[in-house]
Amino acid sequence: MLAHVPLYTVYLLISALLTLAASVIAWRRTAPGSFSLSLLLLSMTVWSGFYALKLLPLPIDVKILLSNIIYIGVVAVPTLFLIFALSYTNHEGWFGSHLLFALAVEPIIILIMVWTNTYHNLVTQSAAAPETGNLSTLEVMPGPWYEVNVAYSYMVIAAGLTVLIYGMLRSSPLLKNQYRIILLASLFPWGVSLYCEYFRKPDQLDWTPVTFGLSGIFFTYSVIRNRFMDIIPVARSRLIESMSDGVLVLDMQNHIVDINPAMEHILGHKPASLLGKPASEALDVWMGQTDLVISGEQTSTELRTPNSPFRYLDLRMTPLYDNYQHLNGRLMVFRDVTDRKQDEKKLRHANDRLQSQLIEIGLLQSKLRSQAIRDPLTDLFNRRYLDETLDRELARATREDYPVCVIMMDIDHFKKVNDTYGHEAGDIILKTLATALSTRNRRGDFTCRFGGEEFVVVMPNIAIETAYQRAQDLRILLNSLQIPYGLNHLAITISMGIACFPSNGDDRESILRAADRAMYAAKNAGRDHILTYHQLEAQRETLET
Repeated sequence: MLAHVPLYTVYLLISALLTLAASVIAWRRTAPGSFSLSLLLLSMTVWSGFYALKLLPLPIDVKILLSNIIYIGVVAVPTLFLIFALSYTNHEGWFGSHLLFALAVEPIIILIMVWTNTYHNLVTQSAAAPETGNLSTLEVMPGPWYEVNVAYSYMVIAAGLTVLIYGMLRSSPLLKNQYRIILLASLFPWGVSLYCEYFRKPDQLDWTPVTFGLSGIFFTYSVIRNRFMDIIPVARSRLIESMSDGVLVLDMQNHIVDINPAMEHILGHKPASLLGKPASEALDVWMGQTDLVISGEQTSTELRTPNSPFRYLDLRMTPLYDNYQHLNGRLMVFRDVTDRKQDEKKLRHANDRLQSQLIEIGLLQSKLRSQAIRDPLTDLFNRRYLDETLDRELARATREDYPVCVIMMDIDHFKKVNDTYGHEAGDIILKTLATALSTRNRRGDFTCRFGGEEFVVVMPNIAIETAYQRAQDLRILLNSLQIPYGLNHLAITISMGIACFPSNGDDRESILRAADRAMYAAKNAGRDHILTYHQLEAQRETLET
């Protein structure tokens, strides 16, 4: 049976199937513009499919009915083509309810006139069905409204082509290939249609619906291979154009092929002056060796603009690969992080101030601590420090089993010095004595002002005999001091008592009490004298016996 079907009819059926398949593919896409493209291809299917049926050997009434159905596709294709062009080039705002109504007026009027033509013959004046070889054509004599529809259709098609060409001229080089495919798929059928409308002889066939299949192939290729529905300019405009981050797109030779408004603002140049130029020309001022940054894989770095006021930019460079993992170019995104850097700078300054304040507080605390444990006149440790430290020292001596000797000393006749020369002279003597005691300490020894003119020297891990000898050396040194005060030179003597832990006491209070008793016994023995607690006990035992 197929052998009796004319080849031209087969072409038309193939064309209808191709556009139908492309319509289904576009319908299943969710990107903006896919819906109008799907309807456009479906209208082409109606046109070519019913045109093929009209060529079969059917009664003339059926052929006229099929011609009326074909007109649904004929009037819908130009309008849907314009709507698709506006959607694809991100001009949806142009076809609001008013434009859609205006575009629908003429097609609806034509369809009404086509289906009521038997009453007025304004679209077709007559129709005949002559046999031309294997084809059964329907020859019609067009009426005046047929020419009106033809003129209107070509104006709408011309408007759609103009929108696409304008969009291509304004698009980035990365999108131009997509535009070229769409324009090729659009221009081919309309060029053939224009030729057939005005240059085709009456006995020649109309090849316009046959070309719809080729358009369907191109559209399908675009959808499947280039996936233009996924990266059409609508998405680019909504995402990249509105981004606050600067975006540069580079080709494989690192030439700038796209730039968004935010990057124009950062660079201070119009796109026309940058497109097609090497990235190094635009970025070397900031980055120095730009090629080293953009020649590798994914890169993240920070840079500063040279212009004043300067800004800090965070750069992220990402290689762009196609479906076969071939490098197609690079995407550079510049984020202005000036505010963040300034906040970080303020935070660092606040941190520095806090650190300074913490150091100052630490010094104040150290000073307060020092004031709490030191005598303000002599700068020796005070009794509070003696109580805290001697307890720890005795505990350590207990653990490690070593002795601790304590020397309690008192300045002889100190009240007489104050009464004779005044308290200022007494203070000078106290300071001089404190200095002498500090310079004679071993490492680990410490000297405290116990109160008034009394002092305590604590000497860990030392034998009582060695402590006594050090006390003797200290007494001789102090006796040799000549302390200048005005025109006078003051001399002092010291009485000392020595006690040793653990033999003379097992805690702080008992040791200090034993050293104090030995010191007062030394004073009672004539002053300028040294007495150990062992000697005091021996004297007491002698007196008792």
